[in-house]
Amino acid sequence: MYYLLTVLFIMVALLLIVVVLMQRGRGDVGSAFGGMGQGVFGPGGVDTILTKATYWLGFMLMGIALLISFFHPSKRGSLLENEGKGANTQTQQSVPKGQTAPSGTPSEGKTP
Repeated sequence: MYYLLTVLFIMVALLLIVVVLMQRGRGDVGSAFGGMGQGVFGPGGVDTILTKATYWLGFMLMGIALLISFFHPSKRGSLLENEGKGANTQTQQSVPKGQTAPSGTPSEGKTP
């Protein structure tokens, strides 16, 4: 299921790129600074077919991305699930029997 969704995600992403590149620009530089450009809503009206396709492909891309995150094979639970458990334990290196710890280590109890 994961690999099918990944292939579908790539296909929708490529199709979205093609649809966006096929769209006509909304105006020239003058319209970006307050000019009217080619009209109030541009030359093609409010929503053209390519604009609607862009919206739908964008929503599909986001939805498939969410589905991919749910079906990811290495999902091991929440990252915050074990957050507070490991913080209280301290690791100490033990010194084998018959050996002394090197000078200057915290195990001697010396304070600098």
